[in-house]
Amino acid sequence: MRRSFAFFALLLAFITAVLVACAQGDVRTEGAVDIAPTAATEKVEPPPVPAPTATTPPNPDEALAPVVSSVDPASATVGSVGPSITVTGNNFVPRSIVQLDGAPLATSFVSATELRATIPTNKLTVVGALRISVGTSPPGGGASKEVLFEVANPRPQVTALSPLSVMVGAGPTGVTVTGSSFVQGARIVFGATDLVTAFLSPTELSATIPAGSLGAAGSVPVTVVNPAPGGGASTSISFTVANPDAAVQSVSPSAALVGSAAVALTVSGAGFVNGSAVVFNGQQLATTFVSGGEVRTTIPAASLGAAGDFPVAIRNPPPGGGISAPVAFRVQYPAPALTAVTPSSAPAGSGPTKVQVTGVGFFITSQVMFDGAPAATTYVDGTRLEATLSAAQLATAAPITVRVTNPAPGGGTSSALSFTVTNAVPTITGLNPPSVVSGSPDRTITVTGTGFVPASTVQSNGMNVMASFVSATQLTAVVPSSQLLFPGSVAITVRNPAPGGGTSVARNLTVGCDTSGVDVALGPLGTVTALPTTFASATAMPRFTTAGACTDVNLDGANLQPARFWIVQNTAGVPVTLSAWADCTLGGKQDDAYLTFYKRPTLPANDAERLGCTNVVSEGLNGVGGYSSPERGVSEWCPGLTKANGGGLVLGVCEKAVVHIQPWSATSTTYVPPTTVKVKPE
Repeated sequence: MRRSFAFFALLLAFITAVLVACAQGDVRTEGAVDIAPTAATEKVEPPPVPAPTATTPPNPDEALAPVVSSVDPASATVGSVGPSITVTGNNFVPRSIVQLDGAPLATSFVSATELRATIPTNKLTVVGALRISVGTSPPGGGASKEVLFEVANPRPQVTALSPLSVMVGAGPTGVTVTGSSFVQGARIVFGATDLVTAFLSPTELSATIPAGSLGAAGSVPVTVVNPAPGGGASTSISFTVANPDAAVQSVSPSAALVGSAAVALTVSGAGFVNGSAVVFNGQQLATTFVSGGEVRTTIPAASLGAAGDFPVAIRNPPPGGGISAPVAFRVQYPAPALTAVTPSSAPAGSGPTKVQVTGVGFFITSQVMFDGAPAATTYVDGTRLEATLSAAQLATAAPITVRVTNPAPGGGTSSALSFTVTNAVPTITGLNPPSVVSGSPDRTITVTGTGFVPASTVQSNGMNVMASFVSATQLTAVVPSSQLLFPGSVAITVRNPAPGGGTSVARNLTVGCDTSGVDVALGPLGTVTALPTTFASATAMPRFTTAGACTDVNLDGANLQPARFWIVQNTAGVPVTLSAWADCTLGGKQDDAYLTFYKRPTLPANDAERLGCTNVVSEGLNGVGGYSSPERGVSEWCPGLTKANGGGLVLGVCEKAVVHIQPWSATSTTYVPPTTVKVKPE
C-alpha cells in the first residue's frame, strides 16, 4: 500500500511539473529550437518527489537470486568417470538446483553457500567447456551466472620408442611412439621440431623423422604433446643418432622400478676405451672403464622417476668415436600390494561413500577397481589412494572386491581385499493383526519394522514360514494353523542374511479364544468361580419337573419361575470337565433349584432348545435323576453337576457352554433358592 502511494505521489508531481512547464511555454518537442529563458519566462522547477517513508517487508518465502562463485573440482579429464562437484556461492535454498548446460542435476543442499552434485560420465566424452549454473524456482529465485567446467585432454605419457636409434646420415626414418592418453591432434616433437604425426590409437602415434635431422651423432629428446585444453607435453625418451664405433650388447641389470634408488649398471659390449662414457636417456653419466668390453656407471634416482624403455649407449671420445647404438633399460611400475581398505564396510542403501586404499607401490597412474570396474581415483601418496563407491554399488548387501592396478611397463594388479555392503539387523515394531483366535486356519500377518531386505526371512516360533518382501519396512508372512491350535503366543522374528544381518527381537502374536458373548472365563484348572443367582431380577419361564434321565425331563408350564443363565468358556488351553453346583452351606432347606448344562455358545432361544440338553438335569437328590452339590450342608435337595458325581461336561479348548439354574419356587419360605452357583474346570 505504501509503495502504491509513493508511486502515485511521484506521478502526480511529474504531471504537475509538466502542466506548469506547458503553461510557461517551456515544453519542448522533437525538432524545437532551445530558447534561453528570460526574466519574463523564467523556468519553473517541478516540485521535489517525496521519498517513500517505508517499504513493504520482503516475502519471507521469496528466495534471492543464487550466486555461484566457484566449482570444485573445476575440470576433469575427457573420458574419465564423472566427478562429484561442490558448488560454492550465496543465496542457496533447499529448492536450488545445479544445472549443467541448462539441464538440472540431482542436487544435495548442504547450506546457503554450498550445493553438491555429480557430473554424468557421458558429459565427459568430448573436450570442451561445460556451463555450470544454479537455478532457484519461484517465489523469488532465478538463475545464477554461469561458470565453466573444463573437459580437458589428459597429459600424455610416452613409454616406448621404436626404433630407438639410427646411424648418422640415415635417410628419412619412420618412428612409432607408444604410451598412453594420446588424443586426436597429438603431435610427436623430435628435439624442437614438430613432426607430421599420424594418430593410430590412444596408445600409439607414428611420424617420419626427416633426413636433415639425422646428420649428426647425438641424443635427441622425443616427446608427445596433446593439444589444449589440458594436454601438454609428456616426459621424453631420447632417440640416438649413433656413430658406428662402440657397440653395446647388454646392460645388467636391465630394469628397475619407478622411484627406485640409484642403480649400479654394468654395460657390456665392444670397442670401449678409457674415456668411454655411458649415456642414459641422453644424459652422460660418470663412467668407470673396466675393459674393452665392459664399463660401469650409476643411474641416479632422479632418472628413475618415470616409467619407460630408456636408451643406454656408449659415447667414445674423438678422434673418431661418437655414440653407439643403444639398448633399452626398462623403468617399470611394480605390481601394487594392498594392506587395508578404510572403511571396510557400509550398510546397504548408503549414499556415495569415499574409501581410502592403503598399500605400497602406488603411483599417479594407479587405478582403484571395484568388482573389476575402474573408479575415479585420487592419488594421495605412494601408500594411499582414494576412490568413491556409488550409491548403486551400495544398494544391495554383498562383498565388493577392491584391487589396484598399475599400468605397463611392468605394473599389474594387486591381490583383492573386500569391502562389505552389510545388511542391518532388522527390527519389528508391529504385527497386523496383533492377535488371532485359537483354532484358526493358516493366517497371513503383516510384519512392520525396519531394515527389511528382499532376502529377509520370517520365523514363527523359530520355524521358517512363507514370507514376502513388500518394502524395507514391511513383510507379509503366513503363520501355520498348527501353531494356532491353543491359546498362548507365537514368537515372530525376522532374520537378515549375511553379510551383516542377524535376527530381530521377537514380537509375540497372541493366540486367544473368541470371547464374544462370554459371561465367565473359567480360568486355569481348579479355579472356582462363584456366580450370584439374584433371582429377583431374572426372567420367569416354565420350570423343569422332577425326572430321571435327561430325555425324560419335562417343563411345567403352569409354574413359571425365574431362571439364571451364564455363558462360560474354557480358557485353560487344554480340554477340561466343567463342574457346577449350588452353594447350600447356610443350613435349612436351601435347596429348591434345578441345575443343567447346554453345550452351546448361546442361550437357548425357546423351550425346545432348553429341553435339548446334553447332560442331566439335577435337582440335588442322590440317585437317578438327582445329583447332590458338594456343598449341600444340611440341605437335602441342593443340586450339583460335577465330575465327581458323573454330571460334569467335557469342554474343548475355547469351547463355550451355558450354565442354567432355576428354583423350584422363588417365593417359598421353606425351600429357599440358593444364592450362589459355583463353577470349576477340572
